[in-house]
Amino acid sequence: MKAISILLSISVLMIFSSCAKCNNEEPTARVLNNGSTAANVQITASNGDIISITELSSGLISSVKSYSAGNASINASIDGSQLSQSLNMEECVSYDITITSENEIVVFSQEKD
Repeated sequence: MKAISILLSISVLMIFSSCAKCNNEEPTARVLNNGSTAANVQITASNGDIISITELSSGLISSVKSYSAGNASINASIDGSQLSQSLNMEECVSYDITITSENEIVVFSQEKD
């Protein structure tokens, strides 16, 4: 009986440990344009890869892209204004890079499941 309870305990632990969340996945990001007009956004990842999002109309959301973990720079142009922000993108995190109605960059993040 003791052996059965030990095996049952081990089985339960194995099941719960196999349901691990994110496994060192690259960070992802998308751009939400709540600004006054269309925006041009360029995101430079830590490995030097550059993602350009051109003419993202006001009220639209870009597709989700993966990036290398580490420091990234965000440069945007909207309604004649140049916006810039640095961001440390961490593994297993998704980011919403939002251009606000005041044409400012605000970043929201959420851990991936």
